[in-house]
Amino acid sequence: MNLLEYLHDQTIIPAEKTEKLLKLLEKFDENDVMYNNAIAEIDLTNEEYEELFAELEKESFVDSIYIIKCPYCDTLGNTYVEKFDIPELDECRFCHEEFNHKENYEEAFRIYFNYHKKVDILEELSQKITYNQDRIFEISEQVKELENNRKSLQNENVKFVGLRDELMYDKSESKMYKKVAEKYKNNKVKFIGTLLYMKKCVVRCSQCDETFELFDIGKRFIGICPSCGFEIELVFK
Repeated sequence: MNLLEYLHDQTIIPAEKTEKLLKLLEKFDENDVMYNNAIAEIDLTNEEYEELFAELEKESFVDSIYIIKCPYCDTLGNTYVEKFDIPELDECRFCHEEFNHKENYEEAFRIYFNYHKKVDILEELSQKITYNQDRIFEISEQVKELENNRKSLQNENVKFVGLRDELMYDKSESKMYKKVAEKYKNNKVKFIGTLLYMKKCVVRCSQCDETFELFDIGKRFIGICPSCGFEIELVFK
C-alpha cells in the first residue's frame, strides 16, 4: 500500500479534508518536505493533525524533521532528524547572529509515497554510518574548541591571580598606594618599595625626614612621602 491508497482508506479525517490533502500531495515528489504552512491549507483540527501524522509516521509514510529558523533574518537553516541533536546555542549561517536553536525551529515532514518501496539494508546502514561519522567529527571539533577555550581561560586566570596578589601586596605594604592609584588612575601603578634599584640606598623627605615610597607609574618612577605627601620624580641615567 502506498501513501495515496492509505489516505483513501483511513478514517481519521473526514472525506473532504482527505481530498484536500490528496490534491495538495499532487505538488510533491518522493522525499519532498511538507511545511506547516502547506498543511494548514487542509484546515485540520489539532486532534486530527496529531493523530493523522502520528499514524503516517508509524506507517513510514512521513518522517518528522526539525528545521532551524533564524529569528533575525527569518531564513531556514540546518535540518535535524532528532530533537536532541539541535544545539542550544549557535549562529545563523546566513546573518551570523547567535540565538537559541532549541527555541527557534520549525517542525516539518519528509514524505515517502512508497509507490514501489524497496528496502536496501546496506544502503540504509551506510547512510546511518555516514551520518554518525559526520556527528562524531562535528562533536570532536566542538570538544577541541572547548578545550582551547579552557586553556585560554586558565592562562588568563593565572595572570589575574598574579595581578591580584601583586595588588594585595602593594596595598598591604604601602601607606600611599591607594592615594597614588587614585591620582594616576589612567596608568598602571606598581609599588616598588623604598630602596632605590641597584643603588642600595633610600631617599628621605627634606621636610619631615620620612623615607619616600617609590612607585613605577607607566615607566615613570615617582617618590611619595607617606607623611606629608610631597612628591618627586626619579630619573635614572
